[in-house]
Amino acid sequence: MTLITQTLLSSWLYTYNCAEGYEEDAYNDFLRTLRREPGEQNEAMQKGILFENGVYALMRDPKDMTVYPSWRSVSEKIADMLRGGQTQVRVQRELSIGEDEYLLYGICDVVKAGHIFDLKFTTKGMASAELAGKYLGSPQHPAYIYCLPDALDFTYLVSDGQELYTEVYERKSTPDIAEIIDGFRTDLRYRGLDEIYKELWQSK
Repeated sequence: MTLITQTLLSSWLYTYNCAEGYEEDAYNDFLRTLRREPGEQNEAMQKGILFENGVYALMRDPKDMTVYPSWRSVSEKIADMLRGGQTQVRVQRELSIGEDEYLLYGICDVVKAGHIFDLKFTTKGMASAELAGKYLGSPQHPAYIYCLPDALDFTYLVSDGQELYTEVYERKSTPDIAEIIDGFRTDLRYRGLDEIYKELWQSK
């Protein structure tokens, strides 16, 4: 059985959806992900982890004082929404596509009463025109909704530390993750990368 994650699928899709001029960088990043090579955390990633941990701290204790001060207001708003939910929920589920067997797995930021939430921190502008439908083509919500058969919907909670933007995808309007994975495996074969994938992503 071959392992697969939404992170790997996202990296693959980005090779087709990246901004003009970034094609080579996107492809090289995908190859590093495919080869399971460790990557360095950039400043944006570090801020995202810091923001996420602040929300979790406030979920546990609304009076927690370790949260970055300028992020506190929006962090409290998110924590109030999510309090009572389970954090960092590990999920997995098997699926078959043709002759191939996969184990799809990942970690949901928060699961609460049948709703999945994912925290995103952005260092870019929060203008609605830039964000509207931003995650429509993401494999993250199809992957996690598949892994949790009882989940009703998936919500992206996006913040720059000052404002909050939400994007909700209900199960009935979520693409089938099997179709995304089928495109992935077909493309790997076309690029001659399928043997690398099968070698490095086997379940043990």
